[in-house]
Amino acid sequence: MTMIIAVFLAAFVQAATDAPPPADCAVPTPPPVIRPVKPSRPTPPPCVDEARSRHNCKVSVINAYNAQIDSYGRAFESYVAGLNTYTTDLNAYVEGATRYAACERRKAGPDGLIAG
Repeated sequence: MTMIIAVFLAAFVQAATDAPPPADCAVPTPPPVIRPVKPSRPTPPPCVDEARSRHNCKVSVINAYNAQIDSYGRAFESYVAGLNTYTTDLNAYVEGATRYAACERRKAGPDGLIAG
């Protein structure tokens, strides 16, 4: 009998010390899904030996290839920035979902009422 009174007293004390649950829990909104396509690296002309970092190309050919590589570099940086932004948005959504779950749990009732 004393054990039952102690359990009820402990539950009452814990319920009295918990912060009141908010009236409404904010449901997080997921970020829009993006599926960026990784840019493909330009194929080197046959006169470029990438293994040895050498070439025997005409100036116009190597300049055109270098321009393609520069364009690829800018596109790749944009691709990475998009992925990083999406990852940041997803992390914020997960944090919001965690806050929402904790809020709903507090609204459902105080901790420790059900003991096994």
